[in-house]
Amino acid sequence: MKWLLNASMLAVVLFPGVASADEMTWEGTWNNKKYGTSGPLKCVATETKKGQWSGTFTGTFKGDPFKYEATFRSRKARGGQALAGTATIRGHQYQWTGSMKDGTLSGKYRNNVGYYGEFVLQQSSARNGD
Repeated sequence: MKWLLNASMLAVVLFPGVASADEMTWEGTWNNKKYGTSGPLKCVATETKKGQWSGTFTGTFKGDPFKYEATFRSRKARGGQALAGTATIRGHQYQWTGSMKDGTLSGKYRNNVGYYGEFVLQQSSARNGD
């Protein structure tokens, strides 16, 4: 439906206590401003190589569960990391930008058929599959 969306050297700098090869997990909400809808969202992601991330986003849209894979790039920015990525969800192309800072993963998205919105997720201790 939306975004996008995960931690080695970056994790050590931004999120002390997270092992460098671990997956990172964030949880929060998304919203679609075109239709005024929102719902829960979870992202489990790993930095596959410096500045390149692979993540799985799961959540619900109007009570229906969704799951999609996304890749994104990170680069150092004021006090955190600037992010940019793309995803194909239900045949629609999404582009998004965001940031990772102080345990928060946030972003704004827009797709090729006019959906747009944002998400704000907080780092959690949950692991993929928990």
